[in-house]
Amino acid sequence: LKKVPERNKMRELLIILGLLLSGCATVKPTITDYKIFTKTVQNSNSSSNGCKDKSLKIAQAFSPSSLMSLNMDYMESDNRVFSYSQSQWQESPNDAITFELLKNIRSAGIFSSVEASKSRSKSSWILETNTEEFLQFYTKDMKSSYVNVAVTLTIIDTKTNSVVSTKTFSSKADAKTLDAQGGVEALSAALSEVISQNIEWLDRVCK
Repeated sequence: LKKVPERNKMRELLIILGLLLSGCATVKPTITDYKIFTKTVQNSNSSSNGCKDKSLKIAQAFSPSSLMSLNMDYMESDNRVFSYSQSQWQESPNDAITFELLKNIRSAGIFSSVEASKSRSKSSWILETNTEEFLQFYTKDMKSSYVNVAVTLTIIDTKTNSVVSTKTFSSKADAKTLDAQGGVEALSAALSEVISQNIEWLDRVCK
């Protein structure tokens, strides 16, 4: 009868040891952060005067809720959307698109100044951005992948609150690899093309 408590203690020790071992065996997968990078657009066709007498403020982009998170989504051929489990955005696509537009339009030198939406300075125009699509797709056989980027830009005159001009830009690019990295590289390339089209459009509007 005296051995019964010892057996119970041994059983408890084995249970605790098993829990500790199972906890040690659980390894969280490494999550890789990705960032959008675009090629800086050089506007060699800029007009002599352009909008040098105007200032532009880049409003925060409007996007679907899925583009405001860090989740990296992709779509299969049957319209099912998934998220990569071991990859995520360093910053939301919504913020990245806004920043890349600001950086490139400022670099193009079309306006007297280009400021972010949080700037307290007054501007002649405001550029509103509506991101309609920014997604990686896989074909039905899962043997190839591509991305689509579609953005609508609208220039608003701050004095009259009227629309100066509006236009939708889109670009498609193939992914070189069938993974998150391939998608990021293709999205960066497609966004670069969209921004290049945007710079040309802004230059025409200013003439």
